[in-house]
Amino acid sequence: MKNSIYIIVGAIIVVLIVIIGTITPLISILNPGTGVPRNTSNLIIGNETISIPGLQHEVTIIQDNYGVYHIYAQDNHDLFLALGFIQAKNRLFEMQLFKLTSMGQLAKMLGSGYSNYDRFQTMTGAPLTAEKDWNIISGNASVNATDRLTYEAVTAYSEGINDYINYSISHHVLPFEFKLLGYTPGYWSPVDTFAVQEYMIQTLEFSDDPLLYSLLFYKLGNLTNDLITPFSPIPQYYYGGYNGTPNQYVMKMSENTYPVNATMASLAFSVAKIWDPLHIFPPNPTDHSNEWVVSGNRTSTGKPILVGGPVLGFSLPSIWFQVQLVDPSFDVYGVVLPGAPIIVIGYNEHIGWTLTDTQAISWGTFFFTQTVMNGKYLWNGTYYPVTSYEMNGFKVNWTNLGPIMATNGTTALVMDWMGNRFSNDIGALLEVMNATDWKRFSSDLEIWKAPYQNFAFADVNGTIADISPAYYPIFSSSDPIPYNPNAIMPGNGTQFIIGSIPYSMVPHSVNPSDGFIVSSNQRQVGPAYPYWFGDTMTPSPGFRAMLEESYLRSHSNLTVEDMMNLQDHNYTDYEAFLTVPYILKYMSTYSNSTVQEAITMLKAWNYSMDENSRAASVWFFTYMYLFNEIFHTFLKDHGVFPEYRSVLNVTGMGGSFPNSIGIASFDLDLAYILINGSARPFSNESITSLIANAITEAMNYLSSQYPTGNYTWGHFYGFVFPSLLGVSQLSIGPLPRGGDYNTPNDASGVGPYNWPSGGQSFTMILNFSNLSDSYGVYPGGQSENPASPFYSNYVDYWINGEYLPLLFYPSSSSFPKAHVLDVTTLEVIG
Repeated sequence: MKNSIYIIVGAIIVVLIVIIGTITPLISILNPGTGVPRNTSNLIIGNETISIPGLQHEVTIIQDNYGVYHIYAQDNHDLFLALGFIQAKNRLFEMQLFKLTSMGQLAKMLGSGYSNYDRFQTMTGAPLTAEKDWNIISGNASVNATDRLTYEAVTAYSEGINDYINYSISHHVLPFEFKLLGYTPGYWSPVDTFAVQEYMIQTLEFSDDPLLYSLLFYKLGNLTNDLITPFSPIPQYYYGGYNGTPNQYVMKMSENTYPVNATMASLAFSVAKIWDPLHIFPPNPTDHSNEWVVSGNRTSTGKPILVGGPVLGFSLPSIWFQVQLVDPSFDVYGVVLPGAPIIVIGYNEHIGWTLTDTQAISWGTFFFTQTVMNGKYLWNGTYYPVTSYEMNGFKVNWTNLGPIMATNGTTALVMDWMGNRFSNDIGALLEVMNATDWKRFSSDLEIWKAPYQNFAFADVNGTIADISPAYYPIFSSSDPIPYNPNAIMPGNGTQFIIGSIPYSMVPHSVNPSDGFIVSSNQRQVGPAYPYWFGDTMTPSPGFRAMLEESYLRSHSNLTVEDMMNLQDHNYTDYEAFLTVPYILKYMSTYSNSTVQEAITMLKAWNYSMDENSRAASVWFFTYMYLFNEIFHTFLKDHGVFPEYRSVLNVTGMGGSFPNSIGIASFDLDLAYILINGSARPFSNESITSLIANAITEAMNYLSSQYPTGNYTWGHFYGFVFPSLLGVSQLSIGPLPRGGDYNTPNDASGVGPYNWPSGGQSFTMILNFSNLSDSYGVYPGGQSENPASPFYSNYVDYWINGEYLPLLFYPSSSSFPKAHVLDVTTLEVIG
């Protein structure tokens, strides 16, 4: 009966989509032999046996009662082939969408309206780099063990995806999205996997920040150094140390910005306007994630606890697919991406790890101005031929520094993106999946180049650690001090990358005396670090890390439940904790009744962004209006607005007003203004007058939205989980929840017009006293089919701050029958 309901619901959903807008003939969709009814038969839950070409031995796949797949194979080839098959069975449309997006070929499936995106993606060099990386790894496979493992895993994984494509076509169970779009999925190749990896580097580490910085400097001059300071004016927690006197060479370098002319400013503006046509680099909200690891001397069990919550954009289905992989070489549990055969976040019986973005070094994206004429570029006084590539019907021109993004006469704007450098990150994670201790784990990551990630680590022996491996450039210059790399640099040969920070010197910490490590996107190393590591424009303002550090420092005998509460139920806004007492002091004698009504609420407030709190709304909107009053006025007075407003519409808390961006420096500046009582040099108005005006605007807005006074925070903050097709009937939300940009449960955005569509994408808590007592959940489900019971079954758990147990068993025979939903057996043909 239940299976029949799924089939009926699936048919209804597809008919609904057809009615609301598709050109696919209805009769073909509802054909009983090949259409939706046949497609939804793929949802039937029960044991089945499928014959797979290319399989060498039988593979057992257990789906547990939470929807997670546990794959038990007899060798690596069959393990990764089975992963490709079962992932495609659940996510084929998503995987194809990622593939076409990554390769700059979306127009093939979605039409010519996506050609601008395809052009931009091709121009970045990402599809070209994917081909180059695969060719290098293929060529090295016979002599390099990691490259050989990568080659074997990616080849088998591609084979498994293609086996499912053939199976789905022959059995008429292609996902209904293909039927709607009239598109037949193309076969998967290893290059597609590397393109997906490049795409994920883009979503995490690809930014036009240097263009925006140069536009600000073009208008503001050295005032830019006050707005975007080299180091935070608010004391920070640096997990990698170096919290001492600022390194003067680094300080001078950060303040030495190359003065672009009107032509270069025009080019920077033109590229910033076309940057990220689909608004996915980085996804909205801006990446801000959480991770910490606690030593056994601070836990109730005497063993470490590791906690992670990387923030990414939400979708149904989710970006993650949860799986356990077991064969004689591997026994590892975690989440994989659509199109890549690697556990990105997870654990084995010895170690566990999670990731957050470092948000350092200009997101790994650098820009240069070069002279290009007659097909040649100028470098060190000599002209060299431009290299041209034809891909996806577009022509891409490269100099020695990277792809040419825009030209005006003989002036070119060239991008040097670290994602375009060779890096076998897939191989690094394949090795990490088998690591047994910190020494092996850190050694495996030495080949990791991009994206710039913090890897939090713990093992069963009690070691805790964090490391931020990557290719962090070191710049050289013919001048005494190089120009600030967070802005456009001269590309004539006077400034260039001479190498990278040695691996022994990248930010890291192992078994610190504090007994914990927090790495939640704040700057990893302090002002005394001997290398340039970016300025305050890029890393998180650090308020989440401050809260997490404060909690961990003041608590001991910590339990898994404590970590759950800190990660998902602690709604304390630490910036409010630091600054609201000053607001109360400045307003203590202000007699305006509207202002005093707000002050009365703030006096009684505990700084928690609880969905039932009115004071939380008062704080948020006061902060946002104060931000705009100070900084927008300043930017207007100096000509940044309105000329560049379309690309520099900055608002507070990571860009939490609709249609805006976030720049971390501005939030640090505002906190510093509130603590020190002066808005100079950005405003000559008194702090009392500025705050009073902001409170008045906030209260007027809240009263206009909710005249009864019921303006609790839950009316403005929560989450949306959009479908991949962007169809509201297949989406979920908005669902109210506590938190804001500064809390562990964090996201940018404010409703009712801009509900966040991103947040902690996979919350995981590993208990190293008993890894079987570990927990995790992502907001979504394992299946992309809206008629499946596993389409969105995790959303309610996530929105309520609840967790699911991570079932981790070493063999199919040891798996408790009570937790087995169904078993799929993949058998050898013949």
